[in-house]
Amino acid sequence: MPASQSAESTTAPERRRSGAWFIARGTLVVVLAALALLPIVNWIPGGRTADWYGTVLDLWQAGTVIVVLLSVVLALTVKRYGAYLDPIGARLAALGPVPAFVPVALLVLGAFAVYALDSTVILSRRPLLIDEMIQLYQARIFEQGRLWLPSTGHPELFGSANIIDQTGRVYGQFPPGGPAFLAAGDILGAAWLVGPVCGAVSVLAFLAFLRTTERSRVVRWAAAALFAFAPFTAFMAGSHMNHVFTLTAILVATAALARPVTAPTPRPRWALLSGLGYGVAATIRPTDALAFALPAGIWYLMRAARDRRRAGELVAAGAGVALPVLLMLWFNARTTGAPLLFGYELLWGKAQSLGFHQAPWGPAHTPLRGLELVNLYLLRLQTYLFESPVPSLVPALAALALVPVLPAFDRLLLLSSGLLLLLYFAYWHDGFFLGPRFVYPLVPVLALWTARLPGLVRSRFGRGFTYRFVLAAFAVAALMALASQVPWRARQYRSGLVTMRWNADSAAAAAGVRNALVLVRESWGSQ
Repeated sequence: MPASQSAESTTAPERRRSGAWFIARGTLVVVLAALALLPIVNWIPGGRTADWYGTVLDLWQAGTVIVVLLSVVLALTVKRYGAYLDPIGARLAALGPVPAFVPVALLVLGAFAVYALDSTVILSRRPLLIDEMIQLYQARIFEQGRLWLPSTGHPELFGSANIIDQTGRVYGQFPPGGPAFLAAGDILGAAWLVGPVCGAVSVLAFLAFLRTTERSRVVRWAAAALFAFAPFTAFMAGSHMNHVFTLTAILVATAALARPVTAPTPRPRWALLSGLGYGVAATIRPTDALAFALPAGIWYLMRAARDRRRAGELVAAGAGVALPVLLMLWFNARTTGAPLLFGYELLWGKAQSLGFHQAPWGPAHTPLRGLELVNLYLLRLQTYLFESPVPSLVPALAALALVPVLPAFDRLLLLSSGLLLLLYFAYWHDGFFLGPRFVYPLVPVLALWTARLPGLVRSRFGRGFTYRFVLAAFAVAALMALASQVPWRARQYRSGLVTMRWNADSAAAAAGVRNALVLVRESWGSQ
């Protein structure tokens, strides 16, 4: 057979698949870029607005110009004087191999130290948002061996937002998983450490997942470091927010999922652990867990259908999910009176749930309102993810535009990420605290795609100017963020919510007050 005919016959199906992926990839990148860069929310009349967009756009433009100019200079300088760095590299190489556990320990412990410092210095080791307060309140109910407290009959004195006081029972509106995590720390007198510990476990789990699924060692460590020290991660992991615990459970589940999926023989124990991770996440934030567990469950099902030996993994994963979920349903039955009735639905009614309908307060939630929220979440991520002078999602979008093929686990994570955005598209509330908190589970995925950009540029354009420019841009943007935006954000958080940092119990004890009713002034917002 002539060579030309052989090449044509072997590459025709590949060209068709490549063409389909090119179209799908282009469409995905264009849609995401539009949602993440354009102020669509401001173009929809009668809804929310991003009145800060003009200021942020000016900062992006100025920051991008500075990064580009400095990166060009650095790229040209490295080309001319890069040979002088060779002796340094040779000396580092002569030090010999480092034990594998050393960089892992340094990364995880370094992340924990940053999160604990953030919790102490910036967030005062206290719950500041009402969600954090009520979940710590419920945690202390658990510590007494109870599911609820008996009602005083005076909610006007002892009640609070997000507290249910009905049928003689008082308890928080949230699912039990988040308070259970806080109780584990609070019983030791350190509820503030639960977030930093879970954040560090998340870094370890993400690194374990990357070790199984990512071929490039450089990408593995770059992605893990980007995730660990991204400002959005660091500030959130220092808080009492249940988003941190949820992501920990999801990452443990995803890391465990990678073991049976990549193993040549069935691994039911790892499948059980993955199911437990997704199940625990469901007891904290059911919506987030659904976004990641549903595609994983379909994957288990399809593998079992193709290979009956894998049926045990499907059963084990299902059992893992069922155990924590059954405990949550039991908690619901004992508190709200029905296994499928959650506290927030009892408190706010059916309008609290997903869907397009009248919201518990404010205007009705419609598809246009959902589009506004998704646009807001992605616009905010551009700043809060890395706090860089360049929009934070640009490297990840560029990497997605350059990737030639999409491996199975990348498809899984992108599907889960899209499902998460779709679910919050159908949810009426604008979740914002320390950043767009509803999309916090996207941070590991975005860190991975950001870390891939230099390698993809090198594969496409070689090691020339373009590659050096990208590396220089990463370095310049990171240094500018650390020198300017991150300290500014830390000061902003440190100076906010001042009244919430005041410890009324400590103040009363210091004043010698005993066995008294202390009246604390609330803000108009709380009232």
